[in-house]
Amino acid sequence: LHRGDRYDALRACIGDSLCQKLHDLNVFLVGCGAIGCEMLKNFALLGVGTGQDKGLVTITDPDLIEKSNLNRQFLFRPHHIQKPKSYTAAEATLNINPCLKIDSYINKVCPATENTYSDEFYTKQDVIVTALDNVEARRYIDSRCVANLRPLIDSGTMGTKGHTEVIVPHLTESYNSHRDPPEEEIPFCTLKSFPAAIEHTIQWARDKFESSFSHKPSLFNKFWQTYPSAEEVLQRIKSGESLEGCFHVIKTLSRRPRSWTQCVELARVKFEKYFSHKALQLLHSFPLDTRLKDGSLFWQSPKRPPFPVKFEFNDPLHYGFIVSAAKLFATVYCVPFTEKDLSEETLLKIISAVKVPEFRPSNKVVQTDETARKPDHIPVSSEDERNAIFQLEKSIQSNEALENDLQMKPISFEKDDDSNGHVDFITAASNLRAKMYNIEPADRFKTKRIAGKIIPAIATATAAVSGLVALELVKVVGGYPADAYKNCFLNLAIPIMVFTETAEVRRTEIRNGISFTIWDRWTIYGKEDFTLLDFINAVREKYGIEPTMVVQGVKMLYVPVMPGHIKRLKLTMQKLVKPSADKKYVDLTVSFAPETDGEEDLPGPPVRYYFVQEDN
Repeated sequence: LHRGDRYDALRACIGDSLCQKLHDLNVFLVGCGAIGCEMLKNFALLGVGTGQDKGLVTITDPDLIEKSNLNRQFLFRPHHIQKPKSYTAAEATLNINPCLKIDSYINKVCPATENTYSDEFYTKQDVIVTALDNVEARRYIDSRCVANLRPLIDSGTMGTKGHTEVIVPHLTESYNSHRDPPEEEIPFCTLKSFPAAIEHTIQWARDKFESSFSHKPSLFNKFWQTYPSAEEVLQRIKSGESLEGCFHVIKTLSRRPRSWTQCVELARVKFEKYFSHKALQLLHSFPLDTRLKDGSLFWQSPKRPPFPVKFEFNDPLHYGFIVSAAKLFATVYCVPFTEKDLSEETLLKIISAVKVPEFRPSNKVVQTDETARKPDHIPVSSEDERNAIFQLEKSIQSNEALENDLQMKPISFEKDDDSNGHVDFITAASNLRAKMYNIEPADRFKTKRIAGKIIPAIATATAAVSGLVALELVKVVGGYPADAYKNCFLNLAIPIMVFTETAEVRRTEIRNGISFTIWDRWTIYGKEDFTLLDFINAVREKYGIEPTMVVQGVKMLYVPVMPGHIKRLKLTMQKLVKPSADKKYVDLTVSFAPETDGEEDLPGPPVRYYFVQEDN
């Protein structure tokens, strides 16, 4: 077996036949981050996709290289920053093994790119390997692998922890067969009124950022795209028409800052509202001596009573909030500003002249129920309606509702750019709220980590996981039996490494000995004049059971109890499904009548209906 090439040692371990199969392998790698880089190195060293006539490694990743990637994504260097990960990774991998055949894309793998990553694309692949950082993408790719009967090897890391999972057609369950428990959310009332830990104040600040600088500006733009002129909106409101979101939009328009001075004034007013008036309102609603029905004090652990924060220009925290908030307001409202505008002298002059509104207690109910969720809509009173009409009339008369005034610039939170002020705002807002509730503050780095949901990543965990994936890849290519495959859960910090056998695919019984698994797919070949009744009869003749319901995605093609559906039996499948010109087949969901009345319909496997007979 000794050939004097780089694969002699590998050949000695796994044999010549399996080594050749690796060379001839078509593999699709999704994600070129930390695990993706390690996997490409492993592919290069195993000779995956280096066959003379066959074999290809296809990779995709829509992301650009960030500075923070360099500590573990070892195929990238400082001069690669802001270049596409997939192209750069492909180039670097060829330095390890120039014989590798590699195609790189920058498309996200999702329903929108199914023209690129079509069923035909998946059927050309021998195995799919995912190196992703989110569950949603894993679930989608898993569903595509199940639909096209392709093996999938998934992996992931979180700090020192890692996992690998191998999914093999007809042998194992799929990724979607099991569900992780949902992440615990911080109760709405805790975030809004009763924080007890710095994580709560950071999340509150993050929500404020999202609401003020992203969500509200997006809704504002969407509203004025629907209703292009302020005069038209005014006319519609006066005629009694209800326009969704118009009162909040008009309020934003009437209070829109038009100069740097007004942006600073707005930031100063927000300071008073968030860190003084909020505390005074809570203490008005629940004085310090408030008691519950059982006689115990309302303000007891974990509830902390708030105390108003008095604004001090010379306090770096207070000053930091004003500067970062004013900059963000200026960006959102398209107000230009200069370096001189950011000087202490200019800011002090503006802030000294601000008339801060006095606190006026409100009778608004404060939510104390931890199970209550954030309301989707806040009701609008008739007084609000009258105010909105007055404010809009005023804006139109003073020429403050022109085309440029009806646009805002939403901001997406970006943690990695220190010059944009995003993390500065969240740090200042979070620590001011922490001060108000006497909570230990957090430094900028901790705030950035929590707000940006940054999970520390280390190269050793990534290397361990991708090595385990490579072992499972060899087994998949070798066509090993079910008991050979192993899933792994590891934690290098303890250290512990747990191997488990893959879960056997579950078989669902329909009736009369007819059963199916998630990997089964029934096929029916039709012709141009094939009717829905012909389809139902074809399923009965081929598989011994008659469908009582036929569904395409969310569209109901045939449900007997629905009015007019019996008439559909005479319609052709072409007319019912309305396929695009290049569509050769459609996947349908069918169900069957239960053996006894009153029970639910029985599920069945997907049925792939081909519009014309093919050579199969």
